[in-house]
Amino acid sequence: MPNYRKIYDDVFSKDDRYNRAENSPGLRAVIKATEQLCSFSGRSLDVGCGVGFVVEYLSGPDFAFQTYGADISSVSIDGAINRLSSIPGIKQRLKLLESQGLPFPSGHFALVTCFDVLEHLEVDDIVITVNEIHRVLRPGGLFMGSVSCRKSGMNDLNGENLHRTVQTIEWWLERIAPDRVEYDAHRAQLTFWKRMLTRKQPGKNKTASETDEAPTSTEPAAVDGTNSRNSAQLYQKIYDENEWYGNADQQRCPGVRLLPKYQDWLIGPVMDLGCGRGQTVVCLRELGFEADGIDQIQKNPEMRVGDITQPIPDIDKYRSTVCVDCIEHLYDDQVLGLFSNMKKVERHAFSIHNGESAETGQELHVNRQSFKEWGALIREHFEIAAAIKIHEQQMLYLTKTKK
Repeated sequence: MPNYRKIYDDVFSKDDRYNRAENSPGLRAVIKATEQLCSFSGRSLDVGCGVGFVVEYLSGPDFAFQTYGADISSVSIDGAINRLSSIPGIKQRLKLLESQGLPFPSGHFALVTCFDVLEHLEVDDIVITVNEIHRVLRPGGLFMGSVSCRKSGMNDLNGENLHRTVQTIEWWLERIAPDRVEYDAHRAQLTFWKRMLTRKQPGKNKTASETDEAPTSTEPAAVDGTNSRNSAQLYQKIYDENEWYGNADQQRCPGVRLLPKYQDWLIGPVMDLGCGRGQTVVCLRELGFEADGIDQIQKNPEMRVGDITQPIPDIDKYRSTVCVDCIEHLYDDQVLGLFSNMKKVERHAFSIHNGESAETGQELHVNRQSFKEWGALIREHFEIAAAIKIHEQQMLYLTKTKK
């Protein structure tokens, strides 16, 4: 296998074109696909991120992504860290690759991009990289990328062409099996989209040759609360367009179903974290509790608006919190923010649902760990009085704050 790090450390050190946004095919592609990608959110990964133009763009206010990047070149990763230092937490999310393997869990990302990278690899390494991309994508996730079908105008430090694998459109289609492609004849560049479905979908490999048509995305979206404005907008849209969503009158509010059975655990006053329409709060009040609710959207004027993953100033005036089917919507760092609020009260009742959430056309459950993993995390922060299996995909935890 070629020493890709040595080759591309040399390229990034000597050729300033790789440091210019106007020369980034990935940046052109995501700008062109902005409207479609806005319907996604969750973790995104740019494989072969260079100095981070795609990562930077997808971190912007038009999107709700928690962005990651990975590259084999230490020079490019250092450059990306320096360029993107204003993005919170980005240093930890830019990964220097030690091998062809991607250092992420399976099913970790809603979107993986890989622009003009694969043609720089040997054929065997292309296979490994594509398989790794498939592995880290979650069911329903999107693989978007591009390849060049011509030789590069540059050679590497060994005198070999930078495009190690120059092949026809048909060759690439056979190996990537995309759902949709576009071909730019001027640049000899193939751009493709592939959704990671749970079942095979008909109509693959349709070519929109030399057109500006972008794929129509019906892709499930996941919420990344790192960009709270977009997260709130997404949920506001979901609640506005789906009157049944979280509606107790249509048996759609899990808090109303669950908490009357376990009300003896709660001590008032109670705060519902992530209250949605506020119907769980109404239920708690009908059970005799003094109760309030807070959510990032306002679907009930009696409820407060705020981010449950950030410090809630007066949370300590409550003695119990409830949080029903919200935690699976949060990333790990956001879960810790939520737990910090919960630790300021005595008791908690919270449920986690690890199934699909496709009825709205969205994939909102961005954090589907196993219940074994959830249990271990919860024990780190709380005393578990009871872990109650509601059904195969939902657990209810009754916990106390550790003294």
